[in-house]
Amino acid sequence: MSKTFRYIQNDDVLKSFIEFKDKLAERPIVIARHGDYSLLLDVRAENILGLKIYNDVKKKMVSDRTYDVTKTTNELVSRGVRHACQKMSELSDVDINRKRLQIWKWYLLDWQRTHEEESKTIFDQNVAWDEERIQREAELMDMERFLHGEYLNLGNTIALIDKYLKDENYKALFKKFAIEDIMDLTSEDTRDRSIEEAERRSQEEELKLHTYQFTVSVEATDKEMARKALLHYLAGDDRISVQK
Repeated sequence: MSKTFRYIQNDDVLKSFIEFKDKLAERPIVIARHGDYSLLLDVRAENILGLKIYNDVKKKMVSDRTYDVTKTTNELVSRGVRHACQKMSELSDVDINRKRLQIWKWYLLDWQRTHEEESKTIFDQNVAWDEERIQREAELMDMERFLHGEYLNLGNTIALIDKYLKDENYKALFKKFAIEDIMDLTSEDTRDRSIEEAERRSQEEELKLHTYQFTVSVEATDKEMARKALLHYLAGDDRISVQK
């Protein structure tokens, strides 16, 4: 999933509006982005602060809200910005899931087309509940296995989009989406594996015993006195003076 990028923090929006009102009258500024969506700050009238969510791909305003800065508070504006960012995140997730599901549908339809003779048998098997068969069945494809199988193979997915989409604009849109989505998903997998590997190594290191050697000097009249002084020092006697 995409992440929210903030250029002005929630608590600074009202302050920024008041400070840069003249500049904002010329053009709005982006205060946050999430996926295809931008949150814009602008001036609607002398003291009217405007917040609107804009879809950059569709060139369409999604939602709009205003505040009278003479009557509102920093807390209310901050809360409105936070809610707008949450709204952008929800809208972006819906867009991602719709496009991802459409590609999965193409995969399933493509499989069905190439396994036409088996389709009726598989349909009949899965309509009825047969607990013994389900327990024996090792090749049932769940969504997680599918996601980490065919879909994450970028070459296969791009070829599938080429195969089923005829409109060049939509084809470019879905290719761009697939590349970004698969790179995002695989980077998360790589990061999770790296974390797991680091934790495993850390645990193994904790089990290993290491030998360390330190060199110190103590003042004494002979070797035996020096040995006793060192033992007292190691036991925590702070009266013993050592040179490290």
